Amino acid sequence: MNSFPIQCWVPATFTEPMEQYTENYCWVQNTYFLPLHDYIPHNYAERENRQIGYYQWVPFVLALEALLFYVPTIVWRLLSWQSGIHVQSLVQMACDSRLLDLESRNRALQTIATNVEEALHVKHQVMSGNRLKLLNLIICTRSSGAAVTFLYISVKILYTVNIVGQIFLLNTFLGNRSKWYGLQVLNDLMNGREWEESGHFPRVTLCDFEVKVLGNVHRHTVQCVLMINMFNEKIFLFLWFWYFLLAGATVCSLFYWIYISVVPSRQLNFVGKYLTGIEGYKMVDSQSLRRFVFHFLRQDGVFLLRMVATHAGELPCYELAKTLWNNYCDNKEGKMHDV
Repeated sequence: MNSFPIQCWVPATFTEPMEQYTENYCWVQNTYFLPLHDYIPHNYAERENRQIGYYQWVPFVLALEALLFYVPTIVWRLLSWQSGIHVQSLVQMACDSRLLDLESRNRALQTIATNVEEALHVKHQVMSGNRLKLLNLIICTRSSGAAVTFLYISVKILYTVNIVGQIFLLNTFLGNRSKWYGLQVLNDLMNGREWEESGHFPRVTLCDFEVKVLGNVHRHTVQCVLMINMFNEKIFLFLWFWYFLLAGATVCSLFYWIYISVVPSRQLNFVGKYLTGIEGYKMVDSQSLRRFVFHFLRQDGVFLLRMVATHAGELPCYELAKTLWNNYCDNKEGKMHDV
């Protein structure tokens, strides 16, 4: 039994090698679709305009799309360490602290807090002379304590550009001029309009090829079955809707993170929620809270707390906020004694 993804109806005079050649040629050189009852155009340019050229490249395009989805993650991992705070390691340490005893957990949280303080209040002074480096923008934002936040939002933008670009790539690859072809295919399926009429992922196509025999060129037109299109239809219909769903979720996530990262009241409310939950800290005045958030934690410190709350849970975030607050109070008292 022939397992080749294309099979063609050839004249009875064709031998088995000739049939195999025909199928290989039609697979490589594309085929074109015509409704079963339509006449084959005499103009070969019109036949070429009807060509279907995507089915050979499906595995490669799917691999390329998977790689493109991974690009923003690679960018984040390569550049996040340049910001001075290794978010992934610190968040993982906070996650691991949940399994430790009280003393070990406190040491782990103190290590995280110390790392954050050094990154936000010391390293930007060391890097003040590196203005001409490739990552100039990230280095400049260190001094304002917003390098990680800026990078994270930039990666979110990259995710948004990536998914929107992949939707256009999918439409271009399938040769469909309509941006809403997924809805058209779904509507055709629901209304019983099969591929024979619509031409979406046709199973039966035509192929033209020429053979030179004894100095004479013979042109043949054969009818071929593209069994693989039965699967391609389901795969790309799912991907089309999945991409639009991802695009909507990614855009919403982008605007959400911009909102909570830029609006000062959102940062104050987030940090204040944990401080007011600490026993003995219910009387934190608004002025101290503002200085703690905007001058001590700054945007990157608040960002790290959000990451800890999201990935490690509320309790580690609560304890880390308490540790950072205690360090802030100790530093403030130390400066007062120095004066």
